[in-house]
Amino acid sequence: MALGAYRSGSQAQGYLIVVYLLAVAIILLLPPTAEVRIPTFAKAAREHFENVGPALGKLFGLPDLSLDTRLTSLLAFVYTYHYLNWFIKVDVIRWADVPKPRLALIIAASAGTTALYFYSYTWGFILLLVLSFSHVVLEFPLNALSLRQLGGAAAGGFHAAFARRNVEAPRRSRPRR
Repeated sequence: MALGAYRSGSQAQGYLIVVYLLAVAIILLLPPTAEVRIPTFAKAAREHFENVGPALGKLFGLPDLSLDTRLTSLLAFVYTYHYLNWFIKVDVIRWADVPKPRLALIIAASAGTTALYFYSYTWGFILLLVLSFSHVVLEFPLNALSLRQLGGAAAGGFHAAFARRNVEAPRRSRPRR
């Protein structure tokens, strides 16, 4: 997001980053209450994810770690935003140029995986976990490139600001010895 905002020079994209960070802060500071949760999903979460917190705690040496509503809401927001962000990038992905058969396959796969969740939450989760993990692993090279470019842009901006400050600063004459 930051690299895209930097490249385009768009203030609107910069504001979107601020809104995103505000949403994350709100989730962390004011997590959803029990009244907000859907009972069916809460039951499924308990059945399928109850052991994730203790397993992560054991892995990282954090006893009594639990995935409370704050953490699960944050993960759900970040994960959902990540996918919705691809629809925002219409110019990059060129959704209008996707061949109709491929678009139909994408829609069918989306509907099929959603239906699988309703048929069997476990199998729907397993399938989408495999697809999600593949997506993350295949994105590593792009992430590395983006971070390198963002670091270069930040360093370039720092050097430009430093050079501009040195040029604009009044020069003091040295006292003669």
